[in-house]
Amino acid sequence: MMNHPYFLEAGCQAQDEASARVAIIPVPYGATVSWMAGTEEGPAAILAASEALEVFDDELLSEPWQVGITTRPPLDCQGSTEEVLMRLSQEVAGALARRQLPVILGGEHSLTVAGVAACLRHYPELCVVQVDAHLDLRQEYDHDSLSHACVMRRIDDLAVPFVQAGIRAFSKEEWLLCQSRGWQPWTTARMRAQESWLEEMVTWINGRPVYLSFDLDGLDPAVLPATGTPEPDGLSWETATRLIARLCRTSKLVGADFVELAPPAGPAYSAFTAAKLVYRTIGYAMSSRCEV
Repeated sequence: MMNHPYFLEAGCQAQDEASARVAIIPVPYGATVSWMAGTEEGPAAILAASEALEVFDDELLSEPWQVGITTRPPLDCQGSTEEVLMRLSQEVAGALARRQLPVILGGEHSLTVAGVAACLRHYPELCVVQVDAHLDLRQEYDHDSLSHACVMRRIDDLAVPFVQAGIRAFSKEEWLLCQSRGWQPWTTARMRAQESWLEEMVTWINGRPVYLSFDLDGLDPAVLPATGTPEPDGLSWETATRLIARLCRTSKLVGADFVELAPPAGPAYSAFTAAKLVYRTIGYAMSSRCEV
């Protein structure tokens, strides 16, 4: 994958760090993936595809890049998962100190722990919205408690409340855990059965600051097939963007990650879809025009 150093074109970058309101943080890490490999190539693919985006957003009718976007150098992903997460947490903390919205481009889903931990120090009332095909609530996977399949269990260890949407794959043990803890994930079946799902989610969030963790396999594979663990069904583009718009309209989005794009597993347009979703989210987060 040819390296592309920026999100969007170079001319769409903020002139300096002080003027940037959004920090794009590429993290090419994929050490714990459990099926098809390649998530470490996701950030470079998203950055490269972003160059082809129309910077005038067709829904917001504005140019979100004008708020000031800076693209950080790819994170050093040498060493253990713990070391990578520590470096990422420091990177996110730096963005928050500069009053920027940190947007992580993964890479695998384990990265979310670092983003949430850094945001929690700035926003004690933080909650997490996870879009995903999977619950990711295992205590460990392949003897690794920091596996991408365990990320939401680690978020629970941080005592951060979370809500999950798009879920359609989980183990019996994960489902029993949800029942014992009173968690009610929004499976795709439940979302179809309850048209009020988005209203109920917003009510649960209750205006708290939100960290959005968007595993791209939460989308229907017809929309984005290039993930390491694809599942049939999933969110449409319209449902996903409506969800994000509503979150940004009713709460403060303080951090986000977009993870699990695996370019070798599917067509190149998957990276373009991911890049547009990131750009649209920036537009929602930075604009008051989130009418849904």
